[in-house]
Amino acid sequence: MTEGGRGPDWVGRGIGLAVFALGIALLVVVFIWTNQLAQLAPEPGQKQDWTAWAVKFGLRIATLFISGLVGSWIAGRGAQLYAAANRALSGD
Repeated sequence: MTEGGRGPDWVGRGIGLAVFALGIALLVVVFIWTNQLAQLAPEPGQKQDWTAWAVKFGLRIATLFISGLVGSWIAGRGAQLYAAANRALSGD
């Protein structure tokens, strides 16, 4: 440890890891939702309103994109919090 410095902030590390884990959990949920996307396809022989199906499919894709973006943003912030807690220096 250098003079004027202090050790890692353990509370900050814990919060950073918790936020990172939350972001990863959200990404896992997005992957599960993506896997279920195939269930939107109409069954063979069934009459389908293609316009309504296309709108529903487009909204689902947009929701998945935004959810993935938010999940990765949260995971990135958690990693930044963890890294910042590791290199915490005193303000002197």
